[in-house]
Amino acid sequence: MSTLKSIRWQRLRYYPKTRLYPTVPFDKEKDKPLRHPTPDEVSKACELVDRKFFLMNFGRVVLVDPNDEDSVIAVMEFTPWDQLTETDKENLNFISTFLHQSKEFVNPVGSSTRSWGGKMWGIGWRKSQDFMQKFGRYIKAFPPSKMEKFDKLFQQSKLLGEILGNYYKTQSQFLFTSSHFHYR
Repeated sequence: MSTLKSIRWQRLRYYPKTRLYPTVPFDKEKDKPLRHPTPDEVSKACELVDRKFFLMNFGRVVLVDPNDEDSVIAVMEFTPWDQLTETDKENLNFISTFLHQSKEFVNPVGSSTRSWGGKMWGIGWRKSQDFMQKFGRYIKAFPPSKMEKFDKLFQQSKLLGEILGNYYKTQSQFLFTSSHFHYR
């Protein structure tokens, strides 16, 4: 990865009380909205997003924590599909297929703090068992008849880790090299 590519350091604004659909009733007990937003509510949400947010869809972006400028939240590099190598495309296909197939064995994790209270499937490295953690028991109970399928799928996780690790290593090397030249 070339250090000649520019890097965009992006400071975020934090809007803790922002709700895209403030008029949609929400069942806190079930952690779900009681209805879908109306077309008018969607239109107002779009206006809010246009005013307070912006789309990041190109280049290399580093998001810095708005509450701690020394902390990085994310490093992203956007690459147009036609500029990806065949290996990158194969890796993306492997990652997305693995994640899709693993949904059978992974519990969805919900969060009412997300914009629409949606669900996601959590696969990842677990740091600790902290109070109010987002990732709890995420492997579903499944019958013994599915054990072979589970085992076969999760034997692939080593390759998944290597692919993601290589992408992370490439990004982090660029960041440290870029930072080194920046502070010279």
